[in-house]
Formats: sequence, C-alpha cells, structure tokens
Amino acid sequence: MCFSARYLPTVLLTILSLSASLCAQSTTKQPGKVPRGSVSGRVTIKENGAAGVVIGLRKGELYTSGEPYLKATTDQDGFYRFGNLAPGNYSLVLAAPAFVMARKDSQSKNVVVSEDESVEGINFALVRGGVITGRVTDGEGRPLIAQQVKVYTVEVFERRLKDQPVYPAQEVHTDDRGIYRVFGLSAGRYKVAAGRTDDGYNFNFSERATYRQVFHPNTDEQAKATVIEVSEGSEAGNVDIALGRALQTFSASGLAIDEKGMPVPNLPFEVQRRLGQRVEFVNAFAASNSRGEFVIEGLIPGKYGISVSQYQNSREMRAEPLSFDITDQDIGGLTVRVSKGASLTGFVVLENEDKTLLSKLTEVQLRAFTMVQGGGGSFATSAIGPDGSFRLAGLSGGTINLTLGAMMSPVAKGFVIMRVEREGIVTPSSRLEIKDGEQLIGVRVVVSYGTATIRGIVKIENGSLPDGARLHIRMGKQGESFSGFRPTMPDERGHFLIEGVPAGTYELSVMIIGVPSSGPPRTVKQEVTVPDGGVRELTITIDMSAPVKP
Repeated sequence: MCFSARYLPTVLLTILSLSASLCAQSTTKQPGKVPRGSVSGRVTIKENGAAGVVIGLRKGELYTSGEPYLKATTDQDGFYRFGNLAPGNYSLVLAAPAFVMARKDSQSKNVVVSEDESVEGINFALVRGGVITGRVTDGEGRPLIAQQVKVYTVEVFERRLKDQPVYPAQEVHTDDRGIYRVFGLSAGRYKVAAGRTDDGYNFNFSERATYRQVFHPNTDEQAKATVIEVSEGSEAGNVDIALGRALQTFSASGLAIDEKGMPVPNLPFEVQRRLGQRVEFVNAFAASNSRGEFVIEGLIPGKYGISVSQYQNSREMRAEPLSFDITDQDIGGLTVRVSKGASLTGFVVLENEDKTLLSKLTEVQLRAFTMVQGGGGSFATSAIGPDGSFRLAGLSGGTINLTLGAMMSPVAKGFVIMRVEREGIVTPSSRLEIKDGEQLIGVRVVVSYGTATIRGIVKIENGSLPDGARLHIRMGKQGESFSGFRPTMPDERGHFLIEGVPAGTYELSVMIIGVPSSGPPRTVKQEVTVPDGGVRELTITIDMSAPVKP
C-alpha cells in the first residue's frame, strides 16, 4: 500500500465511547508467572472524590501503542485501580471531557511499572472547564451549518514566530442552527474565529462554501479581536461571528498523459495549496475520465500543485511536478505527465541471524518516506515476507527515509534498522538516495533485534518543572542525526523505561519541553552502554539553577 504523507493534527482522545474502543479489564499473563504489578490513584473534583469517571489504560506509551485499552471506573470516593500488570510502559487516559486538570496538565499520563510494583498516587485533580458559545452567520444573516469554528489562546499569537502556523486550542462545528458550543476550556484568555486563514492549517472538508477568516465580533485582524475571558465553570454566550460573503472559487482543467503522450484514464489526483514552505491538502479531489481529461473545482486564489493520489495508486504511478496559479478566473490546458514511480525492492536481513525472530519480523512493516522540494512527499509501506522480501513502490525521487512499524503502531518494538546495503555500498543509517523512476533491486536492510533494557529516573534539583513543562528523552548513537528509536517521556515520578535495545553504546538526551523560550531547551546528556539482554539502571539529574547550554 502507498499513500501521500499528510500532516495529521493532534486530536483529543474522546474516551466517553470507551465501551466501543476499550476492552474489559483483563489479566496480563506471562508463562509460568502471574504478573502482580498495579496502578492506582484517585480522581477528584474540587478536592472531592469523583465517582463514575472512566479511565483507560493500555500497554505502551500514549499515541504509540496499538494495544487495546483496559477500563476502570472510579468508586464512590473517586479511587481506581488496575491490577495484574506485567512490567512495562503504560498510558492512562481520563474520560471527563467537560472538565480540565486543575493544573496545566494533560488528561493523559505515562506510567512505568516495574516487576510486581504497586504504583500508587497517579491522581487526577479536575475542575469544571469553561464554555464559549455563539452563532455563525453569512453576509445575509443566515445561519451557516457545519461551519468550522476555532478557539485560540491569546498566548499563541503573542508567542508566534515569523511564518509559524497558528494552532487552535479547540475546533468545533456549528449545528443546523449555526450555533457552536466549545466546552472543557481551561481558564484563560481566548479569541474565536470562523473561516479559513493562511496563517494556520485548514482541515475542514465539510463546508459547503469557503469564507475568509473572521474573528469575533467582526474583524479579519486577530489583533482587533475581542478577548474572551474564561474562568473555571464559566460560560461566555453570544460570541457571534458574521462571515460575510463566500469567497469566489475557480476551476482548473487539463489532460493526463503518459511518457508516450497517450491519455491516462481513471487516474486519481490530489491537490495541494502551497503556502511558502507549507503544503495544505485542499478539499479538491479529481480523477481523469476515460479520455484522460480532468477538472478540479472549488479552488480559491493561490498557488497549487497536483500529484497522483497514493490512496488509489495501484498502478504505482507518479506525476512530474506541476504548479499552477489561481488568480481571478478558471484556468485550462494543464498537462499532467505521468510515469512509473521509483521503487525499492530487496530483503530485510537480521544482523544476528536468529531464525526464531523471522516470525516476529513478518508482523512488521517497512515504511518509506521521500521529501519533495517545495513541500509534500510520497509515502509507501510494504509487508515483510517470510523470506524477508519487501517492495516499496510509487515513490518520488529524493532521499528515502526508512522506518519499521507494527501494523497498528508507529513503532516496531525491539527491531531497529542498523544500516542499508546497496550494491555493496553500506549506508550507516536508514536513509537512501533514489532518482525519479529508478527501480532499485537487491537492497539489503539490516535490522537488529534488541533485548536489552534501559531503566532510569530523572531527578530535578534546585527548582521544579514549570507548569505545562514535560520531560522528553531521545536516544541514539553519538554523532548520528537520525535514530531508529522513538523518543520517550518519563512518567510524573520521573521514571522511564526503554525496551528492545540492541547491545551497544548510546547517548541519552533529556530535554525540558513545553516551556516558552527563545533559546534551546534545557538539555542534559548521558552516555550508556548496554549488553545484549542486559538491564542498565540510570539516574539522570537536571540542575534547574545551571545555565542553559546552546
């Protein structure tokens, strides 16, 4: 399967529907031993126990696990407990969408459980969130249905760097009356807008018409927007927005041809609007007809590019770069030249030649991503056969970044790409150069299966972490810009666990992120050597009084 790389916005885990996505709490067993680890805590609202709150727990860190959720419900005093847990990383998610954390914390947490450890005191202190509600209308005063409304914190504009996109705190859609309601907002100062803007990413595919962004009450300049003060449990009403007239849209049409100049029928396209260094996929999908002709409609003024849709690209085709400008009229006569995409075939090889790992390797996917100059790129995935064979196709030329992932997870626990071998030339990384249309064969992707474990704790001295700050750990070989290891985050006790590490010497970089700063994040580095199958215990100390190194 092959598909285009898209920006995927961070979304909230709405666990109110846990009955559909969570499985009943079960016992995790290891052969010959019943695990006895546990995680427990309390959920409070204004320091009183909150009964009936649903909490989900699953193996693996947040957003990286494909494991099912276990479910627990707080008792009448707000307490919950998960038992019979094997050692490992776990993620907890709280389902209380109308409430927010009393501090600027997330309603999700990572927890590290050691052998038969009882982790207690993983608490959630909640307060009722604020509400902003209002109505969105067009230039004639008519309600706009399914119109996207964005709520921004005032700080996001104050801290914005030049040419940096702006991300909203929440996004909702209006109902059939044109009314929107945003709930679960932390106390703070907000600005509300509807319509599209070039200052951020636009992901709405349900609007019937396109409107220029307008802030409440009636301005297209965010600096002049009314600031909405939100406090605990407050509700700000009548935050209305009048969008005015819909933007005029235009069409682009042309012909898709192959390398011989023959029409290419039934070829699906994707359209990207280019905003400086960013690429925005727009709500304009098209396909050539039986004569190779295509029409793309609903385009607002701007710079655009066309590519072959990788979702339906069974013919492994790619289009030569094509750009066009929409100004104030329809354009025609475009020619999309299509040719066979680049491909990469070969074998994934185990460095230690342990045949017992072959069955595990077939559960892993090999993934390739190539960047295209000017933005965008191509992305392909391939299953790994019983003999280690793979095929990645439909790629654009450039630098290929290879990664390993599980079917339901972005990571493949234990497996790490060590090097790539091409025609006897060894690349000590997971990157490879490929030309447009080139068909590379006989490529060897050498992977190692790690059995070592790094377990540790990060201690904070001479101060504490600021509200909203988080610890972030990267691991890799010293001097290498790319690492096959996914970053990890310690739990709220500072404990961290990195499993599936091949034997070797690594550098751990612990950073404090989530703190507004014009300079580099505070970082501490430590070297560690792990033997095959061994466990290394570390203590990493961050001195908050020490100067930040560039």
